[in-house]
Amino acid sequence: MAAMRAQWLWLLAAAALAGCGTGTTQDARPPVAIGADDACAVCGMDIAGSPGPRAEAYVGDAAQPLKFESTRDFFAYVLQDDVAGQLGAVYVQDAARIDWAHPDGAAAGFTDARAAYYVAWQPLHGGMGPTLASFARRADAEAFVAARGGEVLRYGDVTPTLVSQLDYACPAPGSPSARLARACRPAPPGAVAGADQQQRPPPPR
Repeated sequence: MAAMRAQWLWLLAAAALAGCGTGTTQDARPPVAIGADDACAVCGMDIAGSPGPRAEAYVGDAAQPLKFESTRDFFAYVLQDDVAGQLGAVYVQDAARIDWAHPDGAAAGFTDARAAYYVAWQPLHGGMGPTLASFARRADAEAFVAARGGEVLRYGDVTPTLVSQLDYACPAPGSPSARLARACRPAPPGAVAGADQQQRPPPPR
């Protein structure tokens, strides 16, 4: 009996580590292509034509993911208390693999959102204004920051407060948002706030 109880506790611990400590999920449902008629699950706007990386989230036992026209809308949805407990596989587009101004909807362009790197307070437009640039590799996120400014974050660093106060540049010292940034790098000359969305992120190194 003691041996069975120990094994059961070990399995619970392993499951907890798989779901939390590694930032991954056991959900194998894959990303899907975003089509011309798909709408954002948050704002209801058509996703086609919006700039910046898009995102997808499986909720509950749904056969198809919810789709989002920006990573900001994605986080605004998945960080809600009543959604978090039902959240399955989640994906964001790798900004190093898309044309920022005209991203395609190919499934191959998505990466695991929980394992991704995010650049907050960067100057390029998303579908509904300021957004987070998402990357599969830290090196690409850091190259983006060097070219555009911002701060590299992980999935667990993004909070509802940060999402609600997101802007095109680092928070001003002494502002209500300043406490959210730990190592935000100001945009270099030429990478102005609200920069023209026709600009593309730097290529991966």
